Amino acid sequence: MTISSRTSGWLVAAAALAVHPLTGAQQQTSNPRGWPCGARLDTSYFQVAEGTGGHLLLLAPEEVSDSAALLTAFGAHPQTIYRFAGAIKPGLHEFQVPIDSGVESVLFSISVQCLQTADVVRPSGAPVGGPEVTDLSNFRAERMVIVRRPEAGVWTIRTAGSGIAGVMVQGRSALGIAQVQFAAVGSTAFTSVPLPGVENVVKIGIRGHATQVEASVVNGAFRRIAPLPLTAGETESSYVSRFTPSVEGFRVLVEGKDADGVPFQRVHPPLFTPAR
Repeated sequence: MTISSRTSGWLVAAAALAVHPLTGAQQQTSNPRGWPCGARLDTSYFQVAEGTGGHLLLLAPEEVSDSAALLTAFGAHPQTIYRFAGAIKPGLHEFQVPIDSGVESVLFSISVQCLQTADVVRPSGAPVGGPEVTDLSNFRAERMVIVRRPEAGVWTIRTAGSGIAGVMVQGRSALGIAQVQFAAVGSTAFTSVPLPGVENVVKIGIRGHATQVEASVVNGAFRRIAPLPLTAGETESSYVSRFTPSVEGFRVLVEGKDADGVPFQRVHPPLFTPAR
């Protein structure tokens, strides 16, 4: 069966399947031939989670009662740093994510339908671990790692598996995206959703100190679609750009330097798919 619920303002989509939880430590391993690998998932929940900026969790019925810690952790890390969603082919996959010096706590979530392994690696190349780490790995197709006071640098997620996947990195930080709004060129009616088929003015508000700010649009698999050339907005730490949405889904990505001159990136989590 499938379930969906709202927690801390986030829409969480979970596929609840008849599987048994698996206990893991630094590496999570599962049987790729068992459930949920062999399940037929309802993709509508995947689409709802992506469109609202919610979270895909592949949970067995007996795992749902233990999911409160996952949902609470998402709410405690409101800034999205990286987000991948889609289908992955069998084999090992790496995702590299820059963590800036202003991130007080960072959450790595790996959810893969046919999950085999999931690891988080520090910028030094060492596997994650220690007293500052919370490892939630007692789920068959989901692993969450929370690191308090993470060192700045490029962190690596390594996962092996296949099928529907959601890889998310979220942080608690004073630096982040405050808002993203859209309006047709010539209109002052700004909303949170872009208008299809016409050129949109895009307003981006940044919270916290940032320099050398750039923006772009990326697709659900975090592939860059187009840059968003920025000009200064009407208020401090606000920026304006123009963009004509295509039929391809997109997110807004913001990059720059933090107060210490360390590269940062933040992602506006909803995947916009304008209908024509």
